[in-house]
Amino acid sequence: MRVFLLDSSYGGESVYPLRSRERNYLGKVLRLAPGTVFTAKDGRENYYEAVILDENTLALRPTATPEETLLDGLSSYDGPFAPISVCLALLKGKKLEGVIRALTEAGVSSITLMTTEFTQEKSVSAHQMERYDAIIREAVQQSGGRRPELHGPVDFDAALGSVTGRALILHQSRRNRTLSMGEALTGTTAADAVSLLIGSEGGFSDAECEAAEDRGVIPVLLRTNILRAETAAIYSVAAVQTLLH
Repeated sequence: MRVFLLDSSYGGESVYPLRSRERNYLGKVLRLAPGTVFTAKDGRENYYEAVILDENTLALRPTATPEETLLDGLSSYDGPFAPISVCLALLKGKKLEGVIRALTEAGVSSITLMTTEFTQEKSVSAHQMERYDAIIREAVQQSGGRRPELHGPVDFDAALGSVTGRALILHQSRRNRTLSMGEALTGTTAADAVSLLIGSEGGFSDAECEAAEDRGVIPVLLRTNILRAETAAIYSVAAVQTLLH
């Protein structure tokens, strides 16, 4: 369901001053007038009935029935998403921004940025992390999903140590233990944790794949054409969501 996401600084006050971006979203994107009632939520998953007092201010009241004042009914799906964690290698340029936005909209539970042997970008500035956080916030507000945790960047070994549940590593060529996505998820349900390790433009090295396999991670070869790294990330999450629902 689509809701209005309150700023992380919100502390439970009954009056909420709108930031310029929020004013633009409510007034110009959604074209909501003063007096409109809709659902808002804070970063702790508390829901509120929100009323537009004027172009700069909302009145907020806690609610136990957020579905009664939704902004719209664009999505008809009301079940839980599979708990998918994505370990994503850093990509060149602004590719990462689009992937983070798409993964958030797809409902992943966490995104861990990592460096690998073949990543050309080896660090992320504080400004970039702020930008990624803003992208996640905007995507959550648009899609109505739950905000994923954003971690990193960490090196490949640290990312590998963080995986939980059924863990899959997307590899660009067939290995001895390679399975298809469907085979790798056999016996897994939407309630089970799934972790995906997705490489950069150059994929993963053989040494990284061997290290992952030694820890029980399953190598997966997608049955598709050759995919760009950013496409592979989105395709893989969509495949998992589809197979587990």
